Amino acid sequence: MKTDEAEIGKYKGLQSGADTSSFDPVIAKTSYVRLKFWFNIHHKDQKMLRIIRIRNLALIRDLEMEFATGLNLLTGETGSGKSILVDALGLLLGARSSQDMIRSDCDSAVLEGVFEIDPNGAVGKILAESGLEEEDHSLLIRREISSAGRNRIFVNNHISTLSFLKSIGDKLADIHGQQDQRSLLDLSTHREWLDNFGDNRLLLEQVQESYRKLRETARQLESLETNEQERLRRIDMLQYQIDEIRQIDPKPDEKEELEDERHLLTHREKILSLATEAYGMLYESESSILLQSARLAKILEELEPFDKSWAPHREALQDCCYKLEDISYSVRDYASRCDFSPERLEQVHQRLYDLEKLTKKYGSSCRNVLEFLAKCMQELDQLRSYAENSERLSQQLQQESGAYLKFAETLSQKRRRDAARLEREIEKEFNALAMERMQLRVQFGPLEKSTERIPSSYGLHGIDHVEFLIAPNKGEEIRPLAKIASGGELSRLMLSIRSLCRNDESDKTFVFDEVDAGIGGRVAEAVGRRLRDISKDNQVLCVTHLPQIAAFARSHFSVQKEIRGGRTETSVKRLNESERVQELSRMLGGENITQTVRNHALEMLEYSMGSRKKA
Repeated sequence: MKTDEAEIGKYKGLQSGADTSSFDPVIAKTSYVRLKFWFNIHHKDQKMLRIIRIRNLALIRDLEMEFATGLNLLTGETGSGKSILVDALGLLLGARSSQDMIRSDCDSAVLEGVFEIDPNGAVGKILAESGLEEEDHSLLIRREISSAGRNRIFVNNHISTLSFLKSIGDKLADIHGQQDQRSLLDLSTHREWLDNFGDNRLLLEQVQESYRKLRETARQLESLETNEQERLRRIDMLQYQIDEIRQIDPKPDEKEELEDERHLLTHREKILSLATEAYGMLYESESSILLQSARLAKILEELEPFDKSWAPHREALQDCCYKLEDISYSVRDYASRCDFSPERLEQVHQRLYDLEKLTKKYGSSCRNVLEFLAKCMQELDQLRSYAENSERLSQQLQQESGAYLKFAETLSQKRRRDAARLEREIEKEFNALAMERMQLRVQFGPLEKSTERIPSSYGLHGIDHVEFLIAPNKGEEIRPLAKIASGGELSRLMLSIRSLCRNDESDKTFVFDEVDAGIGGRVAEAVGRRLRDISKDNQVLCVTHLPQIAAFARSHFSVQKEIRGGRTETSVKRLNESERVQELSRMLGGENITQTVRNHALEMLEYSMGSRKKA
């Protein structure tokens, strides 16, 4: 096929961080094929590790890597520092640190990682609940390891704890290999894998909804069925409080009104004196204001025939006289109707004393006391109707328990059929990955009998205790999956499980180290294909020594160890197509790379492209 130089030029412009200024036509042709494939292949909108920066960690002085979606491969000579990169990611996810990790002659090591996350996903919800909301769908983690022991962790620029970092780290990535068994130790993931394999989402939702109803009814019944002695004691207490309030019989706003009246009665002599004086000034005395006003009105009336301008003033004065008369009558009536007897003052004092006793115990005002009374009466009715409510809730609990068990048994039966099918399917995966002697069995815990209100075997995810067990060789004892000793076997086992038990969780990064231990040839190619398949849904980082696996990479990084300034340093470079051929050739033939080896490397790249198209 003739190479399209314009398309190859476009390809060169799209390869960020890669030097493609020198390449031969054959490599350029392979690059163009890779470009078309990667831009046409279907990939989900993966949430992933974007950038990691490492300073002064082991052999790394200052290193920054930018990862892509899909399959990211790290290759290099043994001892070049590939595992240091995996350890660095583990530290960002919450692994425990050690001062021995710090580069020699340095005071501290610093690690930073930028993850792209879904704000509605598991990590996004944890951050929101903790007040550490993400910005632009990004999560920034920074970890400082000090030789003086002053280690610090920052999440989205907020200081954090190791336990919190681990809680989000478990949901950001899974590291498989070198005995990291993060997922394997959590038996709930075994159940999730099985449900993902069987596509049991709808059945599981029915079980979960039924269980929530069952738990709520049980909670109500537990609240109702308190200790009989405690229930009777509470009834006595409520009855006493109700009787005490009813005996005094407070009225809304009564206390405030009595306090006003007490104030008046306490100053009765002064009030009566002022009222009498005011009435005399207005009406009763010989020089009262009203008499003087009448005399003034007569004068204005006599002035009016001489000058009409006095008419409005006379009318205004008349209005004032009417108002003064109203005031004088009010003062007179007020003084006559006021009861200033000492007996009334004593009654007010006593009533206020009774009301204040209630407000100190049951509320700050009479209205609050009456609200408290209503609540007491309601609770007393509920406690006295205990038998009726208990019978009703017990029947409801029995019905909901039966409904739950029906849903849960349907799901359990489906899981057992799925388990048998998974055991058959995963045997094929084991054969393809050079683990022919290994056997996987899905073990279900027995349905426990319990005298509790809700049997202990009932749970939000059903009645099944699911655990994956492994027999390393046929005829050997079945053991828990988490006890697999070989890091390579563990990684390949996880590859098999992930390949068969996919889910919709595309916001997690999978890291595979030692996945190629003890394999080669056809098996290595099968491992590469499985990694490729998983990377369609999740970002994958893999450390490998095998070219058959490296050929499937979407992004290929070379890890090298070199001497700089008299010190050994680890560096990482993202390879362009020409450099990829060179690296695959090295992995195939060592230092002496012949044209035959180079052609073989090109064929491997082209073959990996072809196998992907078919897939």
